[in-house]
Amino acid sequence: MSDTDQSPAGIVHYSSDEILAHPRLAAARVAFVEAVLGLYEGNSFLTRLLLEAGRTVIFTVSICLHVRYDEADRKTWPTIGLLQELMTQFGLSSPRRIEALVGRLIHDGFLESVPSKRDGRARILTPTAKMLAHDQDWLAAHYLPLHVMFPEPGYSQVIERDPAFQRAQRVVAMDFLALGAKILASNPAMMLFMARDAGMMVLMKLIQMAGSAANQAPEGLSYADIGARFGVSRTHVRTLLQDVEQDGLVRLSGRGGRYVELMPPVLRAFDRFMADSMSGHDLLFRIALRQMAKDDA
Repeated sequence: MSDTDQSPAGIVHYSSDEILAHPRLAAARVAFVEAVLGLYEGNSFLTRLLLEAGRTVIFTVSICLHVRYDEADRKTWPTIGLLQELMTQFGLSSPRRIEALVGRLIHDGFLESVPSKRDGRARILTPTAKMLAHDQDWLAAHYLPLHVMFPEPGYSQVIERDPAFQRAQRVVAMDFLALGAKILASNPAMMLFMARDAGMMVLMKLIQMAGSAANQAPEGLSYADIGARFGVSRTHVRTLLQDVEQDGLVRLSGRGGRYVELMPPVLRAFDRFMADSMSGHDLLFRIALRQMAKDDA
């Protein structure tokens, strides 16, 4: 761990460069891809609900608002207005889309909208047990590559889905939303995928397939059935791949561009994004542990 890589909070944590240079990077990548695909592949309901980055961020920010909610402090009230205000820094969703997604989360049992006890005109957004359980699974999947790479002492609090740690991590994360926005903005190649419905799922599935020699063909990887795995059409997947081909990230071949080959730039970009995200997660992990220790003292 680099002594020079310190957060604004004075916490030493693993840097992106340290992660990229680690000998277990490939193993961490495999674990991360397998874990995320395990959450979404074949689960058309969750995939449709959280198809692209904007929806996932709204899901996470809603939980962060909930854990910081103080009925006595109106500024902390988790209303749709506050959610819309915080989402502007990510540049991923318009106020109208945010309102529509919140309605969908309420309809599907992930959020509740209840009147404030202090002002019945205000509606408080409250995550259900279903939403909190999925958030635990999401955290475990995103901390797993760190756990693989740095098993001692590891990240068991997240992997074992400790609700106390989940709450502490989400309290801390609220102060680092700008860091999350910065990570997204500094990885434009990944944003080409994240801005599309199921774009990152398509990329991760292709990375998984590319890692299996049995799925390799001289022409490249066939993406014929990938869309069906994530609730999008084959045409949608082909259009996505045609667009990112223009940036040199993939190469299509065969009749009608039926095969795809992942080019070195997209794999480097994926690893950089993963490393940036892992570094941020490690930072929040350490701050959350420190806060939990203070609370127990």
